Amino acid sequence: MKTREIIKYDKNPILSKSNVPFKVNGIFNPGAVKFDDNYLLLCRVEMPNGRSGFVLAKSTNGHEFKVDSKPCLTPEDHKECYEYVEWGIEDPRITRINDVYYLTYTGYSKHEPLVILAETKDFNKFKIHGPITEPSNKDCAIFPEKIEGHYWKVDRPAAGNRNDIWISKSDDLIHWGSYKCILEPKQGTWESDKIGASTPPVKTSEGWLMLYHGVRTFGSSMIYKVGVVLLDKDKPWIIRGKCENPILSPEFDYERVGDVGNVVFTNGWIVEPDGEIKIYYGGADTNICLAETSLNYLLEMCR
Repeated sequence: MKTREIIKYDKNPILSKSNVPFKVNGIFNPGAVKFDDNYLLLCRVEMPNGRSGFVLAKSTNGHEFKVDSKPCLTPEDHKECYEYVEWGIEDPRITRINDVYYLTYTGYSKHEPLVILAETKDFNKFKIHGPITEPSNKDCAIFPEKIEGHYWKVDRPAAGNRNDIWISKSDDLIHWGSYKCILEPKQGTWESDKIGASTPPVKTSEGWLMLYHGVRTFGSSMIYKVGVVLLDKDKPWIIRGKCENPILSPEFDYERVGDVGNVVFTNGWIVEPDGEIKIYYGGADTNICLAETSLNYLLEMCR
């Protein structure tokens, strides 16, 4: 496995609204997975009315993607729980468990954000289970296997001024309990105002590796950056390591200028068999970009 720092793709952004074959305000914040020998991105698209749905984009090489001709999942598809997603569905994470792909994403409505769970085997038909958190909550990712006989998820409930990452466990992926706060913002740093889970955790020889985002406020504006944290393999509520500095920051115009400026935000990555990693991230809530690195480098950042 190679060890190398993070390299942003020199042809970023890899997708923008000009690549979408129907009218949208922007395409960003995709979940990512390998499926049927293709790289598959489940992308958030903001429609002209300001509400978001999901569309698929596919690639054979992980760099050049073609966007489907229509959305694959919309708020209107949610029927029984439509009132909780009426204002949009946002920022999907994808976790494969056996032959099922579980999606966790934000439902947005007058009830504030909460987490929706859905599943699919083919990314054509989706079974929507509905909310698995109360509001206000978002940034949810499920672990890809049971630990100590239970499923586990991380998310980010908001309570007053608190914006911390919590972990919980379940026997059926629907009902959750045993809540623990595992990570909180670090005052006076790049993540001083709020944090949230980014990518689904990946199992390594040293523990569960996960990206997260941190936010710092400057006056009336905010800047979003990405960090990495290592959780214990058997007791994932224990932090084994964490980066001091962000691994991804807004640098270029495509990350600094857009619907929400100064944002890099990821909720999807793909770890290749050789340990190379493709991180797909949204730039300025407007486009989709790619950065590449390795497991070894991210683990070094946590030591």
